[in-house]
Amino acid sequence: MIIGTAGHIDHGKSALVAALTGRTMDRLAEERRRGITIDLNFAPLELAPGLTAGVVDVPGHEDFVRTMVAGASGVDLALLVVAADEGVMPQTEEHLAVLEHLGVPRGIPVLTKADLCDPEWLELVCADLAERLAGSTVAFEPPLSVSARTGVGLAALRARLLAGALALPSRPAGDLFRMPVDRAFSLAGVGTVVTGTAWSGRLSVGDQVALLPGTGRGRVRSIEIHGQPVERSEPGARTAVGIGGLDRDAASRGTVLVAEESPWSATTTLDVEIALSSAAPRPLGTRSRVRFHLGTAEVMARVLPRAPIAPGERGLARLVLERPVVGRGEDRFVLRSYSPVTTVGGGRVLDPLPPARRALWPAGLADRSGPPRLAALLERHPDGIGSEALAIMLGPPPGAASGVATRSRDARLVAGRWVAAAALEEIGRRALEKTRAFHRSHISDRGIPLETLRHSLRAPGALVEAVLDDLGKAGRIRRADGFAALAGFVPRVAGGDAEMDRIVGLVEQGELSPPSVVELERQTGRSDLTALLRLAAAGGRVVAVERDRYYGRPALERFVRALEEFGLEAEIVPALLRDRLGISRKYLIPLLEWADLKGVTVRTGGARRLRP
Repeated sequence: MIIGTAGHIDHGKSALVAALTGRTMDRLAEERRRGITIDLNFAPLELAPGLTAGVVDVPGHEDFVRTMVAGASGVDLALLVVAADEGVMPQTEEHLAVLEHLGVPRGIPVLTKADLCDPEWLELVCADLAERLAGSTVAFEPPLSVSARTGVGLAALRARLLAGALALPSRPAGDLFRMPVDRAFSLAGVGTVVTGTAWSGRLSVGDQVALLPGTGRGRVRSIEIHGQPVERSEPGARTAVGIGGLDRDAASRGTVLVAEESPWSATTTLDVEIALSSAAPRPLGTRSRVRFHLGTAEVMARVLPRAPIAPGERGLARLVLERPVVGRGEDRFVLRSYSPVTTVGGGRVLDPLPPARRALWPAGLADRSGPPRLAALLERHPDGIGSEALAIMLGPPPGAASGVATRSRDARLVAGRWVAAAALEEIGRRALEKTRAFHRSHISDRGIPLETLRHSLRAPGALVEAVLDDLGKAGRIRRADGFAALAGFVPRVAGGDAEMDRIVGLVEQGELSPPSVVELERQTGRSDLTALLRLAAAGGRVVAVERDRYYGRPALERFVRALEEFGLEAEIVPALLRDRLGISRKYLIPLLEWADLKGVTVRTGGARRLRP
């Protein structure tokens, strides 16, 4: 379990953590000199034998809220610290808003410096604080009074923390590893060390890892949890990872450590749902500039809302970021105004890798349930979502995300991609329509060339093949020899059988010197003779010896007989055969090559002989 502090400056957060853990929090010389916390500090807290929680102490000064947000990300339980002698202050309110926007599930209000107040005042402050927190989205327990100096209330706080840790549901072990980095440094003999709270998944010594965004890569040399070396990390634990081969300059707060082969990717565009605070000074309009906080990253962003979002309202928007971040569906984030800097809202990621242009915004995109969100994501990604990336897009671990898709009637797995069934149906509808249109304009062709059909559908090849397979199994389309045709389609000739007989007759009249297709088109005035002659060839009436020249069957039979007669006497020499047949080389050479192809003759140098 990760416990995080929150509260106004000088309300005793660091002193409380030190009293609970026995460790001094302000590790930086600047912090000790100024007497305030300016960076994140961490300490293990043993709640019971074998049960250790990680504590994140955050700065309370308004100048360091960005650091506080980085520390609050990934917290399971928040200690909202309020000094009993001062009560709720401005940074108390802002830190509370951060906790709510980040979706921190549970919290304990802690009244510190109880030794400085009489019981009546403590009771009054407790009641006021409980009333203020009653409407919070964080499930706060009743306030608890403590004194870090005298130890009053610390045992009761420990007991509550232990109960919270025991009640905390375990994080899925089969998830994808992701750890936002909050510290990075070099260590002799280890290499670059990065620390953070492991948001999900596990990592083992020897694993190949990557830092995103960026190109930093390396191998895990060591892992520590709460200062103790382990072979494998645990989700939801404070973790330090030593990485060999990783340049120290590639690691900084805001980067994210992931397994190298995992499908995580960085993006500069997120589609989100925003909840704007009622205290926000103005609505969020098109291109409003904000500070976007996700994990430990702070990035400047422009807001492109579907409609202006007024204070106290929710709305859908696209965030265009000035630097890439690593997001996941259902991630929670915080928005702070550009100037003056203050927390104005937050929200959750709906699509971490949205379409570049003209994205659809289906109603189910902002749904809290998996099936409607899956249907909406597939609708706005018609080319499908890779099975490995589904967990990142949808939010749950891979097994749960795959289960949602498997149970859905609206999704199909095609070549490793989850695709909306409606998208496949649309591709099928277009395939049938384009084939039907081709038949109408090419009635003599056996069908539309498959490559032409595939290209015209403008969809990934795997999806097109799946659709054509479905149409074939359903008996709606047949495929053969590189062509596709509607089931039941029969090529025909304009003018009927009589016209077919006329054209075949013209070819046969040419005997061994027939006209080419172009010459026939000039002679007949028809522009569809290629398709007509292919149809005649399919019926066995003519043969395509060249791509643009067809021969009648009687002429080819005569040519074969001539070869057989000539070949019994001597080698078949083209010049001698030409003289005997009375045709030019223009016709003879293609005929000889056709005979070679059919196995009538075998070429030997410049001559030919009959094949035995």
